[in-house]
Amino acid sequence: MKPTARFPVSLFTSTVLLGSLIFSSSAYLPAVALETSPAVTLGTPEFSIDGDDKEHERERKEIEATFANIETLWNAHNLDGVMANYADDYINNDGLDKKAVLKLTQEFWKTYPDAKSVSKTKQIRIEGHNATVESRDMASGTTEKNMPGVGMGSKGELQSLSESQTYLKRFGTSWKIVGDRIDYEKVKVAFGLAKQLNAVFTAPEQVKAGKQYSARLEVNLPPGLFAVGSITSQPLRYPQPTPTDSPRPLEQPVLERVMGANAENRNELLTATVILTNPMRTSVMGVSFLTRRMNVIPEHSHVKDDVQVADNDAKAELKSSADKTDKLDKSDKLDKSDKADKTEKSTEKTLEKAREKAVEKSVDSVDGKIDSDDKGSSGQSVDKNIDKNADKPGAEVKDDSAEIKNKNKK
Repeated sequence: MKPTARFPVSLFTSTVLLGSLIFSSSAYLPAVALETSPAVTLGTPEFSIDGDDKEHERERKEIEATFANIETLWNAHNLDGVMANYADDYINNDGLDKKAVLKLTQEFWKTYPDAKSVSKTKQIRIEGHNATVESRDMASGTTEKNMPGVGMGSKGELQSLSESQTYLKRFGTSWKIVGDRIDYEKVKVAFGLAKQLNAVFTAPEQVKAGKQYSARLEVNLPPGLFAVGSITSQPLRYPQPTPTDSPRPLEQPVLERVMGANAENRNELLTATVILTNPMRTSVMGVSFLTRRMNVIPEHSHVKDDVQVADNDAKAELKSSADKTDKLDKSDKLDKSDKADKTEKSTEKTLEKAREKAVEKSVDSVDGKIDSDDKGSSGQSVDKNIDKNADKPGAEVKDDSAEIKNKNKK
C-alpha cells in the first residue's frame, strides 16, 4: 500500500474552541458595536466552503500532475521513480523517514508482486511554497507465496483502504513530498475459505497515550466451520515485530478485548486473526488477518504541571516561612540567653559589690574597736566597760576586774 496521510480531526476541536471563545467574548461587547458591525458574508475568497481557489490554479495542476505520475510509477513498481518524489528530510506521523519508506515499499512489492493502488484527491490546499493534499487511497494485491497448511487456493488476497494528508514543498520547479499523516487505515488479507468470511474488526481511530480502549471482532461463521481467534496490539515500528497471542475458540460470534495504549506516544497497529477449521478442528480451512491503525496522541499534562508547580511553590513558601520562624525562634532564644547572661553577670557584680562593702564595713568596725581598746588604758574607762558588760548574762565580771586592778597596781 502506498504511503499516505489523513485529515486531522483536531480541526473540529479548534473550531469548537474558537467558537466558544467568540461567543463568550461577545457578552462583553457594547450593544452598539453589535448593532453597527457588518454581517459576515459566507463564501469570501479566503474562507470559501467549496475550496475552489482560482488564485493557485497553476500550482494545483502541477500537484495533480505530480500525483498522477507517482501513482503510475508506483503501480509499475518503479522504486527509484517513486522515491525521487520524496524530499531527503521526509518524515511521516509514524516517525518513518525516507530510507524506511524505501525499504517498506520494497518489502511490500515483494510480498504482493501484483499490487496496484488508486487514489482519489479530495482537496488541495496551497500556501506559498507549501501544499497539502487530502486523499482516499485503495490498494489490492495477491501474495507471492501460499500459506502452508491451508488448502483450496491458499494465496492471500489483499484489500486496504486509507485516508491521508500528504504534505508537499516546492523545490525549484518541482514539488516533493516532505511528510504525510495517516488518520484512518484498515487492511484485510485472507487465505482459503476465509476470503468469503464475513468478519468486522472495529477499534477507536485515536486514543490518549496510556489510556484503555477496547477492540471488537464480529464473525459470521459459515455452516459446518469452527473458528479460533485473537486480537493483538503493538506500537508501530520498523522493522515491525511479530505479535504474540494465543488464539482462543470463538464460542460466540463476538470477541472483544480491552487493552491499554502505549505510553510512548507511538501509533499502534491492531490485528485480529481468525483461523477457520473443520468441525473436528484437525484441518485449517482458511485464515484471515484484519488490521486497524490507531493513532496515539500524547496526554497533555499542562494542567498537572501547573498543579505541580503551584504545589511546589506552596511547599517552597511554607518551607521559607518555617525557616524564617526557625530563625526568629533561634534569634529569640539567643536574645533571651544573652539577656539571662547579662542579668546573671549584673547580679554577680551586685553581689560582689555588696561583699566588698560588707568587708569594708567589717574592717572599719574592727579598727574602731581597736581604737577603743587603746583608749581604755585608764581605770575609769575600764570600769565603765566592766559595768556595761556586767549586765550581759554569762560574763565573768569579777575575774576580769581583779586582773585589771592587779595590773594597775603594778
